[in-house]
Amino acid sequence: MRFWLSLLICNLFILPVGVLQSIAQEQSSSNQELVTPASVRIYRNPEERREAGLGKQITDWLKFGGVVELEKEWQKNIIRGKDNTENPDPELAIELGFEVDYHDWLEAEVLFAIEENGRRHYQELDEGLIGVSLGDWGLKIGRLYVPFGVYYSHFVSGPLLEFGQTRGDAILMDYTVFDSLEFSAYIFDSKVDRRENHNEVDWGVSFEYVSEGESFRLGAGYLSDLGESQDELLLDFNQNFLRRVPAWNIYALVGLPPFELTAEVVRAARTFKEFPKNANQPFAYNVELAYFPFNFLQFAGRVEHSEKFDGNPEWQYGVSGTWAPWENMTISADYLYGRYKNKFVMDRFDNIQKSHHFTALQLTWGF
Repeated sequence: MRFWLSLLICNLFILPVGVLQSIAQEQSSSNQELVTPASVRIYRNPEERREAGLGKQITDWLKFGGVVELEKEWQKNIIRGKDNTENPDPELAIELGFEVDYHDWLEAEVLFAIEENGRRHYQELDEGLIGVSLGDWGLKIGRLYVPFGVYYSHFVSGPLLEFGQTRGDAILMDYTVFDSLEFSAYIFDSKVDRRENHNEVDWGVSFEYVSEGESFRLGAGYLSDLGESQDELLLDFNQNFLRRVPAWNIYALVGLPPFELTAEVVRAARTFKEFPKNANQPFAYNVELAYFPFNFLQFAGRVEHSEKFDGNPEWQYGVSGTWAPWENMTISADYLYGRYKNKFVMDRFDNIQKSHHFTALQLTWGF
């Protein structure tokens, strides 16, 4: 199974862009009456989620909106010794956002995040930035998610490779060629430093190709330090590192209505000296196929794999369904089966975890 999945990913990333583009355009022109993924699901990656509610035009230059999610999860862990079930409280998440667009050259965005799950409550400024566009050049300054990975997912639960998602107080510059190829470079303030020296800066670069009609995307990126990610991998080490650990990512999307195929890889380029040898170089990939039989219904399948990523399954695969009973409202359900590498994950009684069954339900409303 690993051979065929690796072969699929290699073919998807290596296949010439021109071939995939011509296929996608041909399918798009012959299926104009078929629905697009956006018609049933409010978002398919974290960036779309953050911006999903920005649809109410207050003035010619100001938009306001939000997304409300109510989610419930269950996980049954299969353990050598005694199985157990995790049944956390339901989680409520709210995103509220304002977006300013002035004469197509000036933009500003403010997004607030609120989360409540019975055990903790927090609210924060998720993003706050100002951007300027001058022809093919663009500049953004503020708190933002840097363009390292897209984290495609048609599921309630995000993919294992979300450990690469990174946010910081950053300056980002991008340049677009032929309206289809974008190059980006950025620097941002480090939260993780050597010997508590908080005067360091991290950086990254990325590129993305988007075909006409957006039926095909291909992108890649490089980040100078994976320790800066939202997962706070070095939290147990007081956010101090022995050395920086760069990372790279590649992603692709092919839309052939009524199907959509996504694939993505995130890998650390070197090992974390702080971690044990069997969990010191996180690597994961995710492949999903979505099917949209109607403009109110979506089905999806996922296969993902991870290595040297502490606490996570080696293989995970499952199915998801999303139904849109009304405009801007969706109901989603996931089932995922995860299988762990032998003796890789232990419970608090040192019993070996073999696998798990994960189920999630989510109600989403955008306004």
